[in-house]
Parts: sequence; structure tokens; C-alpha cells
Amino acid sequence: MILRIDHLGIAVNSRTDRLPFWIEALGLRLQGREHVAGEGVDVAFLHAGESRIELLEPTRADSAIARHLDRRGEGLHHVTFAVADLDAVLARLAARGVPAIGDGVRTGAGGQRVAFLHPRSTGGVLVELVEDASSAAHGGGGLQRGDALLAYLGDPQEKLFGVLHRLDASGVVLEAVDLSSFDEWIAQVERGEEGIGPSLLFLPMRRVEKLLLDRRSGELPSLSERFQRRVGRSVQQVLGIF
Repeated sequence: MILRIDHLGIAVNSRTDRLPFWIEALGLRLQGREHVAGEGVDVAFLHAGESRIELLEPTRADSAIARHLDRRGEGLHHVTFAVADLDAVLARLAARGVPAIGDGVRTGAGGQRVAFLHPRSTGGVLVELVEDASSAAHGGGGLQRGDALLAYLGDPQEKLFGVLHRLDASGVVLEAVDLSSFDEWIAQVERGEEGIGPSLLFLPMRRVEKLLLDRRSGELPSLSERFQRRVGRSVQQVLGIF
């Protein structure tokens, strides 16, 4: 899920005033500077091993960094973790009751896809997630227990919606329903009835044609989102996965 600490964001009143400490005293190397208009901030990037330090100077009074400086003064603003698949991680966190701030994914420095998690859900720490494009392109990160999946099977052909319990070379363990029964299952859960429901299945790898993370497509919500909107709980919560 988490690849590494990508960077620490530090709010400063002036990059010019603060850079000498990081460069001259600590010996870090300045990688570059950038103006991020959408966030109202000027950024200085400093190389720190596999991670970075970002000095964040506000460029307008209504920016998040300006408000932080007004309330708390200079200092640590956020911790950023790199992830391979931002959408999948956000879906997993939402299922655990940890939503992203605002509209979720936005464009950060360097054009990267980022999202923030509110300190109310993280014990007081503003956490940023940034998608590592190189890892995402190579499918890094993999599937994890609790992920909502669509499973396409052969011999015989079936389409299932379910939650992953285990995946290895021998096969897949899913708690799943036939895709054609998904809407009926939602209605049943809404009514508080029993009947149609997920079964714990072992699917040998020879039958698995493909596994797809259940995620939204543009304005079209994922199956998990449809379920939670109608039932008021996530699929994982109903199944007791977490």
C-alpha cells in the first residue's frame, strides 16, 4: 500500500530566509523550485536520500499554507507517502472510514496526482498521498486483503463481485456474489433480510481470466460506492472484513 515516505512539507514565511539552514547547515541539495497556482504556494525542493523536504511559502492570504502559518506559525505542515495506485488506496481507506479531504484527487507539484487525509482521521497529522507514476505504470503495490474486486472466470464463465481474502499462485479466495445478483443483494441488505449473499470461494488460478479493482469510471460510481450510498455501510463493514 505505502511505497515510502515521499516528502515532508514544511510551512515557511520565506523560502529565502529558511533555505540557508537546510542547504548550508544540513548540507541538503536544492533540487528546484516551483509555483503551484492551484494551492497558492511557492515550493523549494530539497533532496534528502530517497525522500525530499519541501519548503512551502504562501503566495496568497487565503491559501492553506497561509492559514496554517496564521494559526500555528512555521513548522511541519504535512507528511506525504508515495503509493502505486492512488484510487485503489483511497477506496481502501474510505472503506475503513478514512475519507479524503474535499473532492479527493487533485493535481499537486510536478503535475502529480495527490490527495489529503484530514487530521481528524489520522490522529492530528495532515497526511498527503501521492501517486508514484512509475510504480502505477508497472502495476506496483498489488492487490491486498479487503480490496473490492471484479473477478472474470472461465470454465465455466462467471463474473463475480467480491472482497479479497487471499491471493497466491494457487488461486484466489474471495467472499463474492454473482455479478447478476449484486443489486438484489443490496436490496436484501437494505431490508435487513437474509438469503442471497456472498459466499467464501476458492478460485483456482487456472479459472481466473482477470481480476479488476472495483473503482469508479469518470462520473460512473464503483459498485462499492453504490452499495455504501444505499446501505450506509461499506461492503467490507457488512462482511466484517475490517
